[in-house]
Amino acid sequence: MGFFSDCFNAVSSFVHSVANTVSRGFEKAKEIAGKALGWMAENAESFVGGVKKVWAVAKPYVDKFAVFLEAAAKGAPYPWLKAALSGLSKALVALTAFENSPIAKKIDAAIKWAIEVAKRWQKRREQNENQQNAEKENEELNEAEFSEAKRHQETFRTAEREFADNENRHSFELASALNDYEISRIELKKALLKTPDNFEHYLRLRATQKLLNMAEKKFIAAKTLDDLSLDDLFLVRIASDLIKSNPQLSNDAAIRLDRILKEVYGCALAPFVFEELVASWALRSKELTNEWELASKTLAKEKILLKNLVLAKDIQGSLAAEEEVLLIQLQADIPKNQINLDSKLNELNGLNLYVGAVEGFLQLLEKDEHQLEAEGRDYLIDEGASVGTLLIRCAEQNLSFHSLDPDEQALINDYANIFKSESELRVERVLETVA
Repeated sequence: MGFFSDCFNAVSSFVHSVANTVSRGFEKAKEIAGKALGWMAENAESFVGGVKKVWAVAKPYVDKFAVFLEAAAKGAPYPWLKAALSGLSKALVALTAFENSPIAKKIDAAIKWAIEVAKRWQKRREQNENQQNAEKENEELNEAEFSEAKRHQETFRTAEREFADNENRHSFELASALNDYEISRIELKKALLKTPDNFEHYLRLRATQKLLNMAEKKFIAAKTLDDLSLDDLFLVRIASDLIKSNPQLSNDAAIRLDRILKEVYGCALAPFVFEELVASWALRSKELTNEWELASKTLAKEKILLKNLVLAKDIQGSLAAEEEVLLIQLQADIPKNQINLDSKLNELNGLNLYVGAVEGFLQLLEKDEHQLEAEGRDYLIDEGASVGTLLIRCAEQNLSFHSLDPDEQALINDYANIFKSESELRVERVLETVA
């Protein structure tokens, strides 16, 4: 199980512990759906193609988020920044309560660093576009400053418990969030220049982008410091953690993130993360469709040309030298091209089925048992568990869809077709939410 699978399990366990009206069958189906999504994200290379292919078609949409964050950094001033500087100064004074603590000096340095970051933000947003372009090198953290920011991040993390019940907690977490935002923005920018290592990495990049997007919009809308809640600052914290090479998210943090996403985004943690699979794979499906159609037309032309050359040879008894070479070449190429075309079609059909299946799992996670019953889809609870179990097997054993027996293929096919139109609607919505 991977990072997001573990997060989902934490949230799922918490939800089950507080719910007493959920049937065991529905609870089991949701558990399998979450596990299947995790396995598919971690092992998708075997049945939907490599992440490199998906990244190539998804990156234009991903880049729109990056453009938004870059543009936001040069946007209108944050009205709350001046108050933030005052609040952070008060937090420094409050450190006297921890003067005997061995970490006090490090906290002092970290908060002073956050004040400098806030001043940079303020300066950046008070400049006009020409000034921003001229002083861009001074606005971005250099390598030494970035390393310093990372050191202060560790200090903030270590000191969190000391400020948990302190009256200056908001100022302290604001300082941490300012630092986290700079780190995550820079690390995300670097990460987007490369291809993700795998689909789980891809999902973390997308989740980071969306969380920063949500935080930035909140920063823009906030008029005063009171408009920035601890939950708003927490989103920045999680974004900076997700972008790390080995992210860690405690069970409590996963549960809190799930709650915030439901309140702000209207979507629980698992769908928030895993719906990106539907979108990215659907984009790859669209590209594969175009490739197949082009290859199909090319092959059809080659077959007609071959037929004409064979007919001409039969009638004339021989062909011109260049026509004979072309005939031999076509006779050798067409069988191989047909195999490639069939293989591409199999890949396309399999990918479309997985897109539909993922949509079904997401709906199992998004809806409760009563909603499914009201929609006349309660039968999907059992089918979802069966399909999820099959796909986990595919992922574990590196099996393609076409290696399953006919009944298993039919089950996945029927399940996916039920959600085909809804998956298309989700893809449109996900791709449209690019700031």
